[in-house]
Order: sequence, then C-alpha cells, then structure tokens
Amino acid sequence: MKPLIVPAIIAESQEELDSMLERLIGKVERVMLDVMDGKFVPNRSLDFDFKLPEGFEYEVHMMAVDPLERLSTMAGKVDIAILHVETLINIRAAIEGVRELGLQLTLALNPGTEVDVIEPYLNEVDGVLVMTVDPGAYGGRYIPEALEKVRRIRELDSEVPIEVDGGMNVQNSRAAREAGANVIASGSFILKSDDVAHAVEALSR
Repeated sequence: MKPLIVPAIIAESQEELDSMLERLIGKVERVMLDVMDGKFVPNRSLDFDFKLPEGFEYEVHMMAVDPLERLSTMAGKVDIAILHVETLINIRAAIEGVRELGLQLTLALNPGTEVDVIEPYLNEVDGVLVMTVDPGAYGGRYIPEALEKVRRIRELDSEVPIEVDGGMNVQNSRAAREAGANVIASGSFILKSDDVAHAVEALSR
C-alpha cells in the first residue's frame, strides 16, 4: 500500500499560507500546518488567526508550550491535532482535552524522546509522529537513528498510523517506510519543488 504523503507548511502570513495551499490543490489529500510559538522552537509559524479553504484534511502540528489552549481556537478549522509529549504535563488529560474538541489526536516525539513515554497510550490515540529532525524550520539535519523509534512503535502496535517528519526525500522516505512508517510529512522537498505533483509521487515510490 502506498504511503500517505503530507506536505508540511511553515508560513508567517495568510498570503504565504494561501500561496502554498493553492499549489497543493488536487495533488494531496492532507496538509500539515506547522504552528510554532517561538518558545518551544525558536521560530514562529502560523502564529495568527489563519483561515483555511475547504478541499483538504488538515492536521495541525502544535510546536508550542501551550498546545491545548491554542488548539481550542482552531478546533473548527482542522481535523487532527499533533501534540508533542514534551509539552504535556499530563498526557491522558491532553488526550481527553483533544477528544472534547472533537479532533483526532497524534502524539509526537522529538528525536531525544523515547518511545516508552507514549507506549501506555498507543491504543488511545489515532497516530504517532516521529520527528527525524530537531523541529522548528525547513531543512534541519536528518537524524536516521530516529527510525529505530519507528521500528519499536511498529513492533508494539501493528495498526497505529506512524508518521515521520523531517528531512524526507526519496531515499529517506523509503527508509522510513521500510521501518514501518505509513505517513510521510515533507516540507521543503515538496514545497520548494518546481513540480509538486512529481515530488509527491516520488516520495511514495
């Protein structure tokens, strides 16, 4: 089965967001929106009351120290919340909070965070995201060792969707899928390509 390819958008303005989304129309089913607060990660992205067109499923990747508070303002716009366990004091309470907002939930792990943190919750969430770069910008250094986490999660749960994010090109996408990932998030490889459709297709080969 082909993986789901998800373009990851970093944008500082509505105009920039609109321009990126326009390039993706008819080429992908789902889009990742990278929300950064300048605290959990150094940069800022989508740190404003953005508007979204219909036509995509949206997952919002919360790279912020107060993810649930921010998420409450977006609940009517997006479908999936991606929360970093590093920002959560109580993971189970966060799961309940996201459910109350009517959203699906993916738990995210930074490169330095171990799988043990999320193991008790695998049957309660809709997916897991493994960062294969340190988060916060396009073009971070790819960390191949992070794929060991993908293998470990797949050993623990044969069904849970596993998404990888960071440094995804054709070679790294293939390695991630061989490790057990079935959702590939990619920012610069897709959005800096002259041919978005070709880039999306290449990542799924």
